[in-house]
Amino acid sequence: MSAQYQSGLGIEHPYSHQIMIGSIVFFFITWLLDTFLVQLFVDLRNGVPLIIRIFLFVVTVGFSFILMNTSQKKIFSQSKGQEGLVSDGVYALVRHPLYLSIPVLYLAFTFLSFSVLSLLSIIVIFYFFNKMVEFEEKELVNILGDVYSDYMIRVPRWIPRLSAINELIFLSNDN
Repeated sequence: MSAQYQSGLGIEHPYSHQIMIGSIVFFFITWLLDTFLVQLFVDLRNGVPLIIRIFLFVVTVGFSFILMNTSQKKIFSQSKGQEGLVSDGVYALVRHPLYLSIPVLYLAFTFLSFSVLSLLSIIVIFYFFNKMVEFEEKELVNILGDVYSDYMIRVPRWIPRLSAINELIFLSNDN
């Protein structure tokens, strides 16, 4: 299978769609099995009140959808008028907010059931996402050169720096 080129966006990993669909299937099968059948560490689940688990679930789902929505809006609204690197907004926090939103969504379900197997599956999924991103970043360096290399130095791949979060919050409040 060949890599797919998206105008202005770079080259996708040749198996990106399979990785995404596979992650959904793998996670939810694992989550369902552990939540309803295997029930590892059920004492841990029972030790955390349902209202707290629901609260963690709602907050994490909300965060995931904010990442998804803002990254999609940013990339597709900006790419209509011009090609090049998008490095502001949520892209100033992490380099791959859309990809990050998916394991964060899975984490929400893990909070709901406190499924240990689901947490382990997220780690496996994250490994494959990281490999996918490594491929795509190499291609972006080939396409954008030093612009993307400098961006990689300034902005972390997955975990935002606290200083960047504060800066984004305070700058958005000033507008």
